[in-house]
Amino acid sequence: MAKKPLTRKTTTSKSVSKKPTQKATVATKSTAKKSPQKKTTKKPLDNLSILKNSPYLKKSAKSQVTKKDLTLKELFERNLLSHREEKMEIVLSGQYQEALDLIYEADASNLYPILVGPPGIGKTTLCRFYAQSRAEITGNSSFEWITFDESTKPAHLVGSFNPATTIQKGFSFEAFNPGPLIKAMLNGGLFLANEVNRATEYTQNSLLEPLEEKTISIPHIGRIKASRGFFFIGAMNPSELVGTHRLGEALKDRFNVWIELDYPDKKTEMKIIEHNNPYYKVNESTLEKIYLIINRTRTHHQVQTPASLRSGIALARLTGVEQKKSKREPNKILQEIASSVLYGAIQTKPGVKVNDVIKSIISQVVGST
Repeated sequence: MAKKPLTRKTTTSKSVSKKPTQKATVATKSTAKKSPQKKTTKKPLDNLSILKNSPYLKKSAKSQVTKKDLTLKELFERNLLSHREEKMEIVLSGQYQEALDLIYEADASNLYPILVGPPGIGKTTLCRFYAQSRAEITGNSSFEWITFDESTKPAHLVGSFNPATTIQKGFSFEAFNPGPLIKAMLNGGLFLANEVNRATEYTQNSLLEPLEEKTISIPHIGRIKASRGFFFIGAMNPSELVGTHRLGEALKDRFNVWIELDYPDKKTEMKIIEHNNPYYKVNESTLEKIYLIINRTRTHHQVQTPASLRSGIALARLTGVEQKKSKREPNKILQEIASSVLYGAIQTKPGVKVNDVIKSIISQVVGST
């Protein structure tokens, strides 16, 4: 039985021994002639093509509407749901891992931490990531936060009464619109006081009772006590920055764990820039030059406010996009793009022109234009 297939194969190969071989040879030759023509270099994309194919503009399968446009209410409900389902991924190394560990320990000890560091180093992102992790552990997804400034009043934290409903039902709970702090306290959730030292002393003082007694007074309704699990995190910029107020001694005393953050080390910052640029990748050499440009603004003697992590991410994305449009060297691209990114990202000392500092930094890192 095993010999018959062998006999058939041998016979077939003999009967067609020449012609197929000739045809195969011809096919090989013709392929060899055409192969150089197929090796065409990719044409640079124009702005319209790049924008059309941008992953930041493409609609997901869920959000595509075929029959009719969504109403504002439907859009709100859809986006609210997607926000709840959003899973954050951040780079956890160096100071960020240490800070996260301290927040966990403070929460477990029923102590309130505060993060201190310059703008743009990821304080808010770290707190949002912790809120997500905490929700997975406790099952309580309540997370409220507010960014303070000069105009923030205690009513923005506590809430206010709806005038129309108040006329009908008086100062009742039905007429009351609770603020984010009240919601977090009632739900036993997490509240983030972002840039707390930008608030006036009057507004800062409204936090003393919740942080000390875990209670707060609602006008016309009464005093409420926070549910079990309520956790408060503060975040602030260094006090020497413009627009900040001195944190009152009484409020400072309520924060038990002080976590100082600075600009991350080179390895961590490059990881963060790369992580936040998933669609327009740049090579390692270009990424390092981007870091050097940003880092040079932090050591330059004429720079008062340096560039943050956001500037590095912007440089990486724009460089990646420009490389799709042009076959120029990355250095040439960086020379042009860096000026546009850094112009509003840094603040020089009085009497120093921003453009002069930018040209100096670019020249030191990637050469003169």
